[in-house]
Amino acid sequence: MYNDLIYQISKYMGQGEEFAVAQVIWREAPSSGKPGDKAIILKDGTMIGWIGGGCVKGIAIKEAHEAIRENKSRLVRINPDEVNGEEDSNHKTYRMTCHSGGTMELFVEPITPNPQLIIVGKSNIARALSKLAIAANLRVNVLSNDVHKGMFPGVSNIHDRVDFSKINIDKNTFIVVATQGEDDEESIRKALETSCNYVGFIASLRKSVKIKEYLEQTELSANRINELKTPVGMDINAKLPEEIAISILAEIVELFRDPNRKVDQESDTEINDDTYINPVCGVSVSKKDAKHVLEYGAHTVYFCCDGCKVSFDTEPKKYIEVLESR
Repeated sequence: MYNDLIYQISKYMGQGEEFAVAQVIWREAPSSGKPGDKAIILKDGTMIGWIGGGCVKGIAIKEAHEAIRENKSRLVRINPDEVNGEEDSNHKTYRMTCHSGGTMELFVEPITPNPQLIIVGKSNIARALSKLAIAANLRVNVLSNDVHKGMFPGVSNIHDRVDFSKINIDKNTFIVVATQGEDDEESIRKALETSCNYVGFIASLRKSVKIKEYLEQTELSANRINELKTPVGMDINAKLPEEIAISILAEIVELFRDPNRKVDQESDTEINDDTYINPVCGVSVSKKDAKHVLEYGAHTVYFCCDGCKVSFDTEPKKYIEVLESR
């Protein structure tokens, strides 16, 4: 199981997927999860591994979503005597509603893949940038007409035309156009037509003005054109290709590590359509995997465990009010 989880973690990181790892760090019987048990939780709520079922699973998925969204780890305590609440942003408490009882503490850690850098062009600066990016362990793609692997040693993802359609552009993607006179306009237009939050163009101030004048004649919005970062890179008086590459990579690292970095709303964690919020314990339940399903009036209610259903059966009006208040 452990080796399989390591493999899965490597796979999803390589694919640029954001996910969280939940680990049991303490438990008191009869909780089924044991210290050291781990699970990977994907953005769509899929869980790979085992830390416990019922309410524990739902709580872990909920907190994994929050951890991914906030990019912040947290300690989660689940206890029959607790009241749902938050001691601080890093410590959450939940009431164990499962009849099996027991107490458990989970550590939930978000895993953010390294930045993905898409370099457009095969100029000397493009080549220098690819070498530095590989050394910094970035996920590197190169797009350029008539490019071959010999130009970019160590880069496995090389595309011989400027086509972004086959690349998964996530919120940690950065595009740098380093064409330097070879199809500049077309390359930048295509880059800005993607959903990438950062598109940079290596150019002088004069060239940058000319490019924006060209872009204003396209169907791109004024807001999107203004998002183009040009000239690109931090101002370190760089002259040589390697120095310019350093300035660009430094800017990318600074932006990636900025805790206040804004990204598109669609990049945030999403719960799929199969997910239902249990009115008793307040955590997400997969409709297809629900322990119990109950029809009550106009409502179909899904439960994660026996305890939640029993609590609902005891005070149905109370929990129907919870549903109707959403």
